[in-house]
Amino acid sequence: MTQLYGHKWSSQHALYDFEADKTAGRYSEDFMLWAKKTQGLSEIAWYRGMKYVEQRNQEAARQGEIDSWPPNYAEFVGMCQPITGSQMYRKFEPPKLSNKVAQERSKVVGRQTLDSLKSLFTETAE
Repeated sequence: MTQLYGHKWSSQHALYDFEADKTAGRYSEDFMLWAKKTQGLSEIAWYRGMKYVEQRNQEAARQGEIDSWPPNYAEFVGMCQPITGSQMYRKFEPPKLSNKVAQERSKVVGRQTLDSLKSLFTETAE
């Protein structure tokens, strides 16, 4: 984010909190909040979020708006989610058998397969 927003990011989201300990900086509360809220994001979600941020900045620049600000963690997490209506949310349609004969044939084959699998686990008395 520092590469995209420069001082806007670093002034809002300092990595270290030097005020708490002048000698050795510890992570700032803001950084820890971002880390906690984004820890469950997958690599694909991070990619999606960063791509969204870049595209948003490019579009703003194209429109002549050069004063865009970085997202807060909630906005960023939202940017990481797939767009509603995308293939990720496609409704699953279970496969349908063409007719009753095919359904009965499938049941018979299924029973035969199940019986052969069961026979592998049962002991035969000799």
